[in-house]
Amino acid sequence: MEVIVADNAGFCFGVKRAIKMATETLDQAPGPVKSLGQLIHNPQVVSLFQRRGLDVVCDLGELPSESTVVIRSHGVGPEVKLQAMERSLNVVDTTCPFVTKAQQYAAKLIAENYKVVVIGDAHHPEVIGVVAHTEGKAIVLDSVAEAEKLKFIPRMGVVFQTTHSIGHVQEIVGALLKRGKEVRVFNTLCGATTSMQKTAVELAPTVEAMVIIGGKQSANTAQLAEVCRRVNPRVLQVESVEELDADWFRGIRRVGVSAGASTPDEVIAEVVAWLTDIETEAASA
Repeated sequence: MEVIVADNAGFCFGVKRAIKMATETLDQAPGPVKSLGQLIHNPQVVSLFQRRGLDVVCDLGELPSESTVVIRSHGVGPEVKLQAMERSLNVVDTTCPFVTKAQQYAAKLIAENYKVVVIGDAHHPEVIGVVAHTEGKAIVLDSVAEAEKLKFIPRMGVVFQTTHSIGHVQEIVGALLKRGKEVRVFNTLCGATTSMQKTAVELAPTVEAMVIIGGKQSANTAQLAEVCRRVNPRVLQVESVEELDADWFRGIRRVGVSAGASTPDEVIAEVVAWLTDIETEAASA
């Protein structure tokens, strides 16, 4: 079996930046350091940081004054940072720059009297943070059907969850253009994620199966698997090598591999090695 790894698989700039900042903070901070929510959506990375002392908290009230809080890469609303300042916490903000741009554009649109529409998962922490920058006034939707149900909006501003696929948002924006007189769209998609999806989609039709590696909570991993399924229905999504089953690959001669933006290189390498091993076992049998 031939194993091919897509270009641009694994850690993106924003994730590398968050990990670097969190690591430096643990090395330098004089007191306890906590992460407000999971730093990134990858269980291996979160577990590694927890072993180093970076515990995850869900509320700033769990932190004593003057301790250090790491803001997750998905970002938070302005009220959270204000609360941190009021509690005299040392804030280390690892919000991905692409997410920060989406927050800034959403706030700008609200200030200019646009009704903001966020295309994304309403339950995802990134989207929750972006909505908070509109004072909770934004509409969140994630399908053409939802867009078509909107009442007419004279002045509409649109931003995207950064990890969505370009094809998905284009379809929804097409529907939104019919629901407003003036529709202002900011492209807030992550360039790294878009490139990752592009190379995976180019690989997927040339192989018999695709293995997509990433955390189950990772939105960009889910999107990566989804865009690949559109061109190759045999897509297997796993968090780690432990979930793989040799029976999945019986009769397959060529398999592709890609990974979400929060997947460590070593996890990708373990999967590739496992696939190579079953090829070796088959050849020596």
